[in-house]
This record gives sequence, C-alpha cells and structure tokens, in this order.
Amino acid sequence: MADFRGRPAYLQIADDIRSQILDGTLQAEDRLPSEADLMADYGVSRIVVRNAVEVLRSEGLVVKQQGRGSFVRAQRPQRTRVVGDLYSERPEASPFAASARASGQVPEWEYQTRRTTASKTIADRLGIQAGDPVMRTSYRFFADGEPAMLSTSFEPLAITEGTPVEQPEGGSVTGVVPRMDAIGIHITHVVEDVTGRSARPYEAETLKVPVGVPVLAIERTYYAKSRPIETADIVVSSDRYVLSYRLPVPPRTDQPTPR
Repeated sequence: MADFRGRPAYLQIADDIRSQILDGTLQAEDRLPSEADLMADYGVSRIVVRNAVEVLRSEGLVVKQQGRGSFVRAQRPQRTRVVGDLYSERPEASPFAASARASGQVPEWEYQTRRTTASKTIADRLGIQAGDPVMRTSYRFFADGEPAMLSTSFEPLAITEGTPVEQPEGGSVTGVVPRMDAIGIHITHVVEDVTGRSARPYEAETLKVPVGVPVLAIERTYYAKSRPIETADIVVSSDRYVLSYRLPVPPRTDQPTPR
C-alpha cells in the first residue's frame, strides 16, 4: 500500500503512471491496469483511481475505450513546419503545400471563399477601417488524407478587387506571394505570432484533436514593406506539428586579421 501523506492520492497515482508512460515502461497502446488492480496496488478507493486516470486523460496521455478500459495514447507522427525554410526562398505556391511535399506527403485542401466586411480585429491587423470590404477564405488542409491544419485568411478588396487574383483559389496561381507578384505587389516579410491554447469544439472535431491536447494558434500577416497585404488565423494540433525554426545569423563584422 502506497504512502499518500502530502499531495492528494489521485495526483500521486497519476504521477506514478505518468512516469511509467514517459520512461517507456508503459508504451503506446498498452492497456493500463484495471480499476480493481489499481485499487489493490495503491490501496485506494475506486473514485481515487478514476480521478487519477482522468488527470492523465486530460493531459492527452491516455484514452478510454468503452468496455475495454484505458490505454496509453499512441502518438501521431509529427509533421515539421520549418518556418525558416518556408520563407528562405521566394514561394512559388502555398507554404503548406511546400512544407507537406518537403516531408514526402501529399497536400490537399478544401476551401470556401466569400466577400465580407472586416471586423475591428481584422481591420487593425490589415491597417484598414472596420467595415471595409475583404475577401475571407476558410481552408481545411490535409496531408496524406489526414486533416492537418485550419486557416482563415483575409485580404483587403481594395488591393485585389477587379484583378486576376481577386479569388485566392480562382486562378492558375495560388499562394499569397506568387499571387501578389502577379499584380505587381511584392511581399517583403512575414510576421507570425504563435500561441498555445485549448482547442475550440469545431477545431477539436475537424482536426481530430484528442482530449487534453492543445493546439498551436498562429496569427500570420504578409507585408509589402510596411503595408499589410493578407492576414490569417492558422490552427494546428500540437501532437502532430512541430514548429522548427532555422534562422540565419549575420556574419561577424570584426573578422580577425589573418596571420
């Protein structure tokens, strides 16, 4: 029988099982001991055992299967979004497509585009007035047939209206950078702000985000010098996407004199 003086018993049990998962004693898809076995092992009540397992489930470490018990959740293969590589060369297509192909995956996406007006939040990001017309496009991206990313983008119609690229997916050129190049607007830099948060119900359902697994929310804005050209809200599940940054470091300016 365990000694549970100090922290609540269910947290200490969760700590013990978590350690077994992280050190590989319990591996992906292994079944956790039954409630009866855990009660006997730790000398606690059923409610204490259930609370401990719920902690692990909320952390995304275990999943419950009706009638079968609780299992160590299998980790999905993580896809790497190499931000430095995405923008180190001028894109010729969408960054998602380039990233997926670089990882040996087949990219696909579905989208819906409509004209609307800018909310205050979007207007502030685009440097326009609330209520100004924008083109809004909602995307769901897939890699090898699995949902990988959600994105909602906004472009001021003051820039694209009446041009061949007014519809983001309606012409022969896709991707913000090549589309803007086509109308003489040249993207100079991209700003991405990344935060972690809980998945919203629609995101969890659409991206198949397990309980307890956070999402990465990326607020991305393309600029032509100081002028915002497009802004987007991007969401990916953190259990299958790694943001890997490889950024150049300027060379030294005080090189030593050769001997």
